[in-house]
Amino acid sequence: MNLSRDVALIAASVAITLLCVRIWTSRRCTRQRNRKRLPHRIIMVRHGQSEGNVNPDLYRDIPDNAMPLTDLGKSQARAAGKEIKEIIGNESVRCIVSPCTRTIETFEEIMVAWGPDAASIPWTEEPRIREQDFGNFQNPEQIRECKIQRKKFGGFFYRFPSGESPADVYDRISSFLESLHRMFMRKREQNYILVAHGVAIRILLMRYFRYTIAEYEEVENFHNGEFVVMEHNGDGVFRITKVIHPHVDPKTFDVTVHEATRVRLNGKSMRKSSLSLSYDNRNLCWDDNPM
Repeated sequence: MNLSRDVALIAASVAITLLCVRIWTSRRCTRQRNRKRLPHRIIMVRHGQSEGNVNPDLYRDIPDNAMPLTDLGKSQARAAGKEIKEIIGNESVRCIVSPCTRTIETFEEIMVAWGPDAASIPWTEEPRIREQDFGNFQNPEQIRECKIQRKKFGGFFYRFPSGESPADVYDRISSFLESLHRMFMRKREQNYILVAHGVAIRILLMRYFRYTIAEYEEVENFHNGEFVVMEHNGDGVFRITKVIHPHVDPKTFDVTVHEATRVRLNGKSMRKSSLSLSYDNRNLCWDDNPM
């Protein structure tokens, strides 16, 4: 009787062990397969200079989502496109664009670098990477007062009247990343270009690399036309490899390219050497689920 029970227990243990091994092997194979489907690069570009960047009074009558680029902004976008094309070369690319006028115009100018081939590049509008909503028609005096209150309340959590806080942006960016991961599994483009906004890009980096709120608030905003290059190392890990700012002279429209390997931190945080170094030492490991 005892012998039969012992044999049964051993058989059950072996069966459970084999099942666990099979599950582990299956998950490992899935992770390896998913890693192979990840793109080589994710490139995030801030839009070129908009009319609202130059004259905030325009927000009284023009919705934020309808604000167009200036001529300088279009040149910034074309300069960014030229630099991005040099990085990507002839690899395949898919673009995801915020639906605001200034980001769509930026995307169109970036695509000039691809010439006739631009017509065949797939792209989609994605409302979840739009800019932080600062309200409807905006009164510049009211916005200035809100920014004073924001310093007292805390920048990440302060919600503008009829608008959003960066915490709200964080929620929709998190949802977007889940969709982006599924897109990686379905599509096979080698590069993804995201054309977005300053706050949206910083929140994307925060979500990717798990920045704390304090660290997020110490990351400087990106210049118009500046972009971040994240490259995949083949092991399910993305890392920031370049931060490129094609500076366009507003008078001569000459382009000077500035390149760094990490995001800019504000003056206060630059004195914290350990924090300054943390941004290019963290990785995104993207296996079955996005971070």
